[in-house]
Amino acid sequence: MMQIQRIQGRDISDALERARETCGLEAVVLSQESHSGGGVTLSVTRRHAEPKPAKPPAPEPRPTPHRESADVAEVRQRLGEAGCSDELVEHILTPVRRLQAEGVHAIDAAAEVLGRLFKVAPLPKATGRLRTMALVGPTGAGKTTSLAKLAVVLLQRGRRVALATTDTYRVGAVDQLRAYAEVLQVPLFVAATGDELAGTVAAAQDCDVLLVDTAGRSPSDTESLTRLEPGRASAGRAPGRESNRVRRAAARGGGRPQARLAYSVLDPRATILTKLDETREVGIALEFCLRHGMESAFLCDGQDVHANIHRATAGRFADLCLRGRVA
Repeated sequence: MMQIQRIQGRDISDALERARETCGLEAVVLSQESHSGGGVTLSVTRRHAEPKPAKPPAPEPRPTPHRESADVAEVRQRLGEAGCSDELVEHILTPVRRLQAEGVHAIDAAAEVLGRLFKVAPLPKATGRLRTMALVGPTGAGKTTSLAKLAVVLLQRGRRVALATTDTYRVGAVDQLRAYAEVLQVPLFVAATGDELAGTVAAAQDCDVLLVDTAGRSPSDTESLTRLEPGRASAGRAPGRESNRVRRAAARGGGRPQARLAYSVLDPRATILTKLDETREVGIALEFCLRHGMESAFLCDGQDVHANIHRATAGRFADLCLRGRVA
């Protein structure tokens, strides 16, 4: 049976820290309640260990080097150069060998397997109502540039777009986004608090999409963004509001535990992988998404806001792992 604990704190950052101390890294935030007199209360439970799946059939014996075909060896080499772990490489090569035995070229077989392995996030459909999309993630992940790129994509699709930022901490952050807004000829709002962000949403009702840049300070981002959904019963996504996790392709690991817990409140719907041009080992980031069950929405490989953003597709996942670039 799920056990729910009520954790109180002075603010969202203090409450998240207390939740982590009480429940450890398995803490899952179910809901958040802000009090009129100050303070925050979180409803927190501990993620139970999932039952171990049935033991899979014994893997196909790995061929000795002199028996492995040159084509399969080439796939192994390319996956290794892409930063894929040995475990993931073998997971891919097992069906590749089977498909090769059926007459499929090893590279084509690997592309097919990779395309099925990584999941693509569907784009939200236009509803005639304002949709708020926030980009969250650590400082340096490329949120601001990705925001401008998303604006270009949406404008090309005929959407009415507005930009907003809660990043009043980083020097030059507002000026950078203001420059993008002027080039794209879209309105820009600056919101230093959750109340100001809520007011921004009200002011942008004539638009189709409000793109929100955040500061990379996860507790502060969480406090501002959750103010858009007062009184919600759980941490589930509200209609018309969503967040996307921006992750630098060269980043290793999953980030600080407190940040992961804070972002879990926002329930990011998908990942935007950035700076793919800065690393050959893109498999590390893709494997992170695979391990955490996260879908990918966009792939970014440069600074040009008009050109260096691509919809995630099965073929592009394969290109990243087998060719080291987005084709």
